[in-house]
Amino acid sequence: MPTVEVIYGEKLRTVEATVDSVLGDAIAATELPLEQPCAGRGTCGKCKVLIETGVHPPDEIELANLTSGELAIGNRLACRARVGDDVKVTLAPIVVYSTKIFRASTRYKQDDVPLGLAIDLGSTTVAAFLTTLDDGQVCAGAASLNQQTVFGADVISRLAAATDDPADAERLHRLALASINQAVDSLKLSPRVRQRVKRATAVGNVAMHHLLVRLPLNTLAALPFQPHSKTAVPDAAYLMRDIFPEGTRISLPPLIGGFVGSDALACLAYFGFEDPPGPMAAIDLGTNGEVMITDGRRIVTGSTAAGPAFEGVNISCGTRAVDGAIVHVRLDGGELVFDTIGDEPPVGLTGSGLLSVIYELRRAGVIEASGRIAPHPPMFADRMGEDALGARFIPLTTEGHLSLSQWDVRELQKAKGAIRAAVDILLGELDLKPADLERVILTGSFGGQIDVEAVLALGMIPPVRREAVESIPNGAGLGAAIFLSDEGFALGEKLAARAEQIDLDLDPDFNMRYVNAMALTPNGSG
Repeated sequence: MPTVEVIYGEKLRTVEATVDSVLGDAIAATELPLEQPCAGRGTCGKCKVLIETGVHPPDEIELANLTSGELAIGNRLACRARVGDDVKVTLAPIVVYSTKIFRASTRYKQDDVPLGLAIDLGSTTVAAFLTTLDDGQVCAGAASLNQQTVFGADVISRLAAATDDPADAERLHRLALASINQAVDSLKLSPRVRQRVKRATAVGNVAMHHLLVRLPLNTLAALPFQPHSKTAVPDAAYLMRDIFPEGTRISLPPLIGGFVGSDALACLAYFGFEDPPGPMAAIDLGTNGEVMITDGRRIVTGSTAAGPAFEGVNISCGTRAVDGAIVHVRLDGGELVFDTIGDEPPVGLTGSGLLSVIYELRRAGVIEASGRIAPHPPMFADRMGEDALGARFIPLTTEGHLSLSQWDVRELQKAKGAIRAAVDILLGELDLKPADLERVILTGSFGGQIDVEAVLALGMIPPVRREAVESIPNGAGLGAAIFLSDEGFALGEKLAARAEQIDLDLDPDFNMRYVNAMALTPNGSG
């Protein structure tokens, strides 16, 4: 009797199945999560899984619901695929909302306009941007969740899985391809438009790059945490030829250094670090935080593991961006008022919601500068509770189904402390003071929609001038679009050679700065 082996992150379950049985039934027997909105009737096309081997060819319903790119990399519908022999299948997480989804122009619909696709392979979100090659205009964006998140929200977990088991390394590679394909499909391009794609490029952090390219990971997993190779891949068609139209020129820009990848390089290109008017900084806020600073001459960069709190992960009521996710909180008449995605009832805190509620409670004196939830706060004292370990928590809703715990506050403190320490060290490297910065750009999935007042008040960045700070989404993706031209790709190579990567882990002051930066005050460390 055939077996069905199901991989979901670190979980692996194996069940027996009969020949010709529906794969979804076997997956359900493992009690691992599988989305089937239409209850397995084959009408929604949502229960996509990644097959390695062992199923019969797709039927007419699968052919109607799956693109050629999906079929090429092994995507199938769990409710339709039938067991033929021993099966290996990887489950993918859900798709989420993203600020990367937009329509800016319809010029791409003109038949004589050549097109390009720029991919931002982020740790959490994978975005695709459609551009017109003749004038470099970004016409549309779309995004999907990085399916590698089933192996963990952070890249360290994924690297550990890949180094421990070559089979998992190959699964992570294929999940990267599946995520890119899904992001491109999310653009909903007609076959006629898609066939006019002539160039494509993909950027990402060093871990994402190495997993995609199948490079050795041993140098990333141990000190001094450097890439196996930083060089550009001018012809990457061998990796992704099934995703893009035949003849598409696919290239990967170079990396900068240890955990500072081509996504940071794209930010340097997009934000004008090649010829800046003066001292400036760009901070890509996410699970992996990249900091880039120039004094007008030198460009220094660094990467710090901010952790997944910015993505709503490891938070007691955290959630990704779904309907009902809290993105902003304010106090009104002593009660918390929530702004949620879709204006739906609140289901949990996103990273921006977490930052916002801590900012509001800090202003109200409910949370102290140290991050401790006050034992006798001026409000909410009557609703405060303690967990089994004696840590305080504050119910956020009258129903009590959402709460902010002391551990949640600490998670944010750790994330913002890592970012602040990195900024402080790079400023010191260039002998700059915060007031010297003429421009500070916050970008990334989290940074592009962040409350700047909260960032400054809680000390996530140094006390720069408020008017110097701006929040700009999609820096990496829009920068990747620049690399679609020969001139733009050459600019990327020039910036990669010029930018200096600073090893924050080797800085003797990093730990001290990190601990000091956990204070929820504007001055933070230093």
